[in-house]
Amino acid sequence: MKTYNIILKGIDIIDFPRNIPRSGEQLIKRLCRDVPTERLGYQRNGVEDIRKHRWFQGFDWEGLRSRQLAPPIIPQVKGPTDASNFDCYSRDLETPPDELSGWDEDF
Repeated sequence: MKTYNIILKGIDIIDFPRNIPRSGEQLIKRLCRDVPTERLGYQRNGVEDIRKHRWFQGFDWEGLRSRQLAPPIIPQVKGPTDASNFDCYSRDLETPPDELSGWDEDF
């Protein structure tokens, strides 16, 4: 219910963690506007407005496009079944109920 109320009140009331820079906070808020036409990336310059935002200052967009950009984190993987880089959760034993609304009858 708390999350639902926050969603209703909008992104402007969210307290961001202190380790998120102000430019990052502003970017998130501008991407999450209620009215789609007010969102960053939707105006005249499109995605270029996002690329030129202060948060991305100094980012190598061409390196990303050409797949030459070095990753910020390279995980250590011991083999194809190594899941040590993921969080552990208990197994969900509850079976979800059948969905019988009929939304997919025309597929």
